Amino acid sequence: MSWLVITLINVLAISCASLFQRLAMKEEGSDPVTATIIFQFILGALVFPFAISQGFVWPPLVELWPFFLFSTLLYGLGSVLFFRSIKLIEASEMTVLGGAGALVTMICAYIFLGDRLGLVQYFGAALILSAIVLTAYQGRKINFSQGALYALIATSLFSFATISDVLIIRSYDAISFAAIMCLFPGIALLFIYPRSAMALPKAIKGINKNLIFYGLLYSVGVVSFYGAIGLGAMLSQVSLVARTNIILTVLLAAVLLKERNHLWRKLFAALLCTAGVILVAL
Repeated sequence: MSWLVITLINVLAISCASLFQRLAMKEEGSDPVTATIIFQFILGALVFPFAISQGFVWPPLVELWPFFLFSTLLYGLGSVLFFRSIKLIEASEMTVLGGAGALVTMICAYIFLGDRLGLVQYFGAALILSAIVLTAYQGRKINFSQGALYALIATSLFSFATISDVLIIRSYDAISFAAIMCLFPGIALLFIYPRSAMALPKAIKGINKNLIFYGLLYSVGVVSFYGAIGLGAMLSQVSLVARTNIILTVLLAAVLLKERNHLWRKLFAALLCTAGVILVAL
């Protein structure tokens, strides 16, 4: 199987996962923090065996652990905000807003990693900003809802974590790192939210099936992403193809979740965001 087919599986898995996340959080009694913790443990339980099969290596360098802690906290808190976001807004809207992370990553890479920026990256940034504004446009004015703000803050936290990730992966196995980052945020959230930790046994007994499907599909997305790289594809190639999940999520949400309000505007925003993210990554 070619890396392109594996990457397309990633696109489909991540897009479908977003729908199940929305379904899980639409229920009135759903708690974003508890759902995030359960999701992280499901993800870790599924991705760790893959990493072990690929030769999992425990981080040997003491100096890497501050970066691990930093990434763990940012991914944990960012995931909670994403769960809070999708409880309030549609999956299609959150997906487009999540693409703004590429813009934050570009700025962070310029400041902390010394990456050079050209006209292509600036044009990509302008497209992403246009997509964000278009998504927030309501009745002749721009209005960012609470859910939209949660999504923007969450994707920013993920982007800051990406800088830490780059520093770690320079001297550590990427697949082993992915497995650790699937599990560690869940463990950290147990300490940050002790009340949710106490309520976890009861929540697991009545676990939402949509949350399980979300964890399963997202784990397929993680494994397929690194599986494509393992087949010889470059990270940039896989990342660019994977960005098309923004458009696919909007289309699937319209068909399966009936998120059809302002559909053409959403699709245009998704196209702008996808193109912008690709240009920023070049």
